[in-house]
Amino acid sequence: MAGQKVWLIAFIAIVLVTIALLPFASELPDGLERVAEMFGFAERERQIYSAPLKDYALPGFGGFWGQAVAAVVGISVASGLAWLLATKIKKVKRNDA
Repeated sequence: MAGQKVWLIAFIAIVLVTIALLPFASELPDGLERVAEMFGFAERERQIYSAPLKDYALPGFGGFWGQAVAAVVGISVASGLAWLLATKIKKVKRNDA
């Protein structure tokens, strides 16, 4: 039980720090977009998949709050997947012992 509290506190701290740092996020393109612009092939881009939280924002929400909700969703999904993977690995190791 104490271990779960530590993980919950860590999760909440990560979410709060991320939200606090959101106003400092860069609006500049990432590395791949920058290279595509430099070499002139950005305009040939084709969309094959539309991400649910495109450009780190929640559709229908603008600015800071859209980014904050998208950040919380992203952190939650990544944390949940990591937790599931760790649980599975732990079970496999326990069965091997």
